[in-house]
Amino acid sequence: MSINGKYVYSIELDTMQDAKDMVAIATKLKGKILLKSGTRFSINAKSLLGVLSLGIAQGTTIRVIGDGSDETEAVDTLVALVESNFDE
Repeated sequence: MSINGKYVYSIELDTMQDAKDMVAIATKLKGKILLKSGTRFSINAKSLLGVLSLGIAQGTTIRVIGDGSDETEAVDTLVALVESNFDE
């Protein structure tokens, strides 16, 4: 779903492996990818510590914000990972 040009998804990071998978995919992409949870700060999706610092729990809504030459590809790739329930 897109709200004001930003992609918004309800996701779960149930395990450390889910967070690692998200960071691994984000790291392969050229563009800048930010994640934002609620009113909290935005973090770099390429940082495991950053992803863990959001405290994403079951059903938490996050915003996925892409910026750069491959913005659409970056966001679409992360969204596909989330929608597949982190099955690569």
